[in-house]
Amino acid sequence: MNETCDRCGPSVLAAVRAERAERALYLCRHCGNRLWPALTAHGWTIWPAGEHAFAPQAT
Repeated sequence: MNETCDRCGPSVLAAVRAERAERALYLCRHCGNRLWPALTAHGWTIWPAGEHAFAPQAT
């Protein structure tokens, strides 16, 4: 996991990952805390950057 914050640049490591409709946004802890309410209100899913979300498998 070497992702960096999309807002702060390459000098700051990402702490959270936001995803929506095949798009991902990596944010540091500061940016994640500030943008969390707005992102969730617009349908973004947010979780720690080192984790992966898996969609349910069709049976």
